[in-house]
Amino acid sequence: MKIRITSILFFLLPVLCFAQGNKGKVEACAPEKEGKICYTDDIKMTGATQDGLYNAISEWAKEEYGKDVFISSVSCNKGRKTILVSSRVELLLNDTDKTILKYKMYISCFDNNYKVEVKNLTYQYDPDKGTRYRSYPAESVIANNGKENKVPSIKDPSLFCNATFFFVEGLLDDVYEAAKRYN
Repeated sequence: MKIRITSILFFLLPVLCFAQGNKGKVEACAPEKEGKICYTDDIKMTGATQDGLYNAISEWAKEEYGKDVFISSVSCNKGRKTILVSSRVELLLNDTDKTILKYKMYISCFDNNYKVEVKNLTYQYDPDKGTRYRSYPAESVIANNGKENKVPSIKDPSLFCNATFFFVEGLLDDVYEAAKRYN
């Protein structure tokens, strides 16, 4: 049994060392648009109608984000076929540190494709692990993949960068699955 577990660990170690998301390498964990951190996705779905994509994604968004108004909200514009999600989530940075990530997700539906932007990211972080949470815009922590960190209390901005990147990767995958499932 120990040999089997050890074999599995040796197999997974290289995979974990060279972690890569669906949209790119983790070295590019903080894409910018007009000086702001902004994750984007433009998905082609041949044969999909604008109405079908809008209905599928808005239904998913309402189901996932419309349950607790203290955590998230969903706003849908049927005329423009757009969906706005505002939410927050707790990100685990390592075994002991965590932060709350606030974000907005903008989704626009068209015939044969949809576009997603995840932006307006803000971290609520308490380095002392007490009750003194402070808000920091993502640009001041993870700009240039954490190399331009302007927050002295954040010693390892790459933790924030990587956690945010992988969270958004999962979020974009969820939107894709919703579009596929309901369309």
